[in-house]
Amino acid sequence: MTLAFVSIISGVALIWISAEKLEKYSVLTAKQLGMSPFLIGSTVIAFGTSAPEMLTTLFVSLEDQGAMVIGNVIGSNVANLSLVFGSMLFVVSVSKQTISQPKSINKNLLILLISSLLVWVVIAIDPFNITSSIVLLIALLAVISFWYKSNQEIPHLQDEDRSGNNLIKLILSLVALVFAAWLITKGANLILESYNLGQLFIGYTVLAIGTSLPEIAASVSLALKRRYEAVAGTLIGSNIFNGLCVLAIPGLFRSNQMSKGWEYSEWSGLLVILFTITLMFCTYIFILSKQEKRVGVLLSILFLSIYFISLVYAY
Repeated sequence: MTLAFVSIISGVALIWISAEKLEKYSVLTAKQLGMSPFLIGSTVIAFGTSAPEMLTTLFVSLEDQGAMVIGNVIGSNVANLSLVFGSMLFVVSVSKQTISQPKSINKNLLILLISSLLVWVVIAIDPFNITSSIVLLIALLAVISFWYKSNQEIPHLQDEDRSGNNLIKLILSLVALVFAAWLITKGANLILESYNLGQLFIGYTVLAIGTSLPEIAASVSLALKRRYEAVAGTLIGSNIFNGLCVLAIPGLFRSNQMSKGWEYSEWSGLLVILFTITLMFCTYIFILSKQEKRVGVLLSILFLSIYFISLVYAY
């Protein structure tokens, strides 16, 4: 157990550092390669924030632990909208600041809702076959194509850096992130063996929170800088990539063992919670796009508490 916790803590710490660097140098490298600000925002940044989930899902899939993959996807998306967004709202409420969102974000809210429904349908039918993966990846390409044609950038803030070593730093950040994801997965498997807990519960807690910690830290930092639109925009992109890209990974392995221990009926409640908090998030962001408002402490507590309430269903 000591080895398990050391692996997880080390992996989380390394993810905290490497995920931030990966996102930063991805953007800077993309700019140097001549990519448009929109394409950077809607693809590179969203991919960067979902990279920890993708890598942990890859390692878990290699061990045919499909239920843990589902737990990671659902748990990460709930954590994003509960812990990450809730943390931002709490900072805003304590500082007694008003908050608003640009009207251009509304179409992306609709995309988030539709992608969440598609994820629900795929999980309900069969998330572990090649057909499901193809459907999800086609949907992801359609979303990226829509973003490109509508030219709506997901807002995010990055510091400028004109260093010529950005590509090398990007590769090193990715290598560190891969190792960090392996450490967390290794620790999660050790806990699974020691306590005989369900794969979905481990994925929903250890993997989901571990890979979402960098986003929690970033959201608080951005909230302190009053960059609220950056938090909302990145969460939209991250949840879309988690659902359409991360969930597509298991089906690509075509393993009959992947679905072992997975029963949709046992975990449908978590999908209800995910869609409920997604609907709450979209509704609130839509309201903020119409009128600037001051955040109440009770609202931030409501968002933060939903993840901990959902643990009852996951367990």
